[in-house]
Amino acid sequence: MKNIFTLLVIFIIMAVGAKAQDSEAYLDNASSEYKSGNLENARFNLQQMLQEINVAIGRDILALLPEELADMQKVEDADNASGINTGYAGIFVNRSYTAENRNAAIEIMSDSPLLSGINILLNMPIFIAGDPMQKRIKIDGQKALLTKNTSAEGKIGYDVQMAFGSTLLTFNCSGVDSENEVTAMLNKIPIQEIQKVAQ
Repeated sequence: MKNIFTLLVIFIIMAVGAKAQDSEAYLDNASSEYKSGNLENARFNLQQMLQEINVAIGRDILALLPEELADMQKVEDADNASGINTGYAGIFVNRSYTAENRNAAIEIMSDSPLLSGINILLNMPIFIAGDPMQKRIKIDGQKALLTKNTSAEGKIGYDVQMAFGSTLLTFNCSGVDSENEVTAMLNKIPIQEIQKVAQ
């Protein structure tokens, strides 16, 4: 057990050195708590440290996202990169865009509870064949599920969901009438680079 903890600490030190200098205190606390036999506090400190690392990874992902999509500019000060700690550690990233009568948002979440359902729809197209509002598309070599919707006010919008590894990327927009414009916006998102950082 001690060897496993030591290996875990070495792995985390390497990750901390690369991603989140502020989390070194959590690592020191975890090591101290472990040596004193307080495993619950050791685990808590490791979870906090992993959350800090996930926030740093989230910031790296935000840096890859475009500043504008079509005529929509990113919403200043609305970027969000946070670590999720609900029994597991994960990443949540969000960026919003806006223009007159149009808006869009990109959301990236690791270990999303929707992943398995999206993967089934993408890998077994028979499930979406009967719905004219849904179709499979490919963006940067990745399969995605595109859904067209209309609001109560008659405003057309699109939702796109793409799964890679344990990460779900969701893109939604409203006030965009053309599927081609949606695809053009999606092609501005560096999916392969995001995938490398998120994994």
